[in-house]
Amino acid sequence: MKAFRFKFKRLQDIRERGEDEAMLRLSLAQRDLGREEKLLNELVGMVQSSGTKLSALVREGAPGDVLRNADAFRLSAAAAADSQEMSARHAAQEVAERRGEFRRANQEAEAIRKLHERRREEHRKESLREAQKQLDEIGARSGRGGAHSRARGRAHEWRKK
Repeated sequence: MKAFRFKFKRLQDIRERGEDEAMLRLSLAQRDLGREEKLLNELVGMVQSSGTKLSALVREGAPGDVLRNADAFRLSAAAAADSQEMSARHAAQEVAERRGEFRRANQEAEAIRKLHERRREEHRKESLREAQKQLDEIGARSGRGGAHSRARGRAHEWRKK
């Protein structure tokens, strides 16, 4: 009985390595998206708090230069938040692309894994058939095995009676 050998093993290794690399790229893109979203949330919070602070300064009757500085800070934070929102959108798009790339790599690797399993099962069945055939031959040679020899034995007993 021959040992199982999958002739597409190198292809399987290449596809699985591609799947692993795609998974890594996806996880890095997800990490980057998380960072971008965190920074965006911090900037949005900064814009909101600077707006609240500016409103409080206006109610308190703060001097004009203080109000101009607070408003300039709020506008600067808002511009940074807008820019960061674009970065977060780009990172989200990158995640979507990497997810598609991983899905394709996973499908390719899964196809070769299924082929591997089918071939392994075919080999197992063929090995079992060969083993059974050998056992049947051994049984036939010894005169003890198989249905044929039992029937012949019963016929012999019947003639004796």
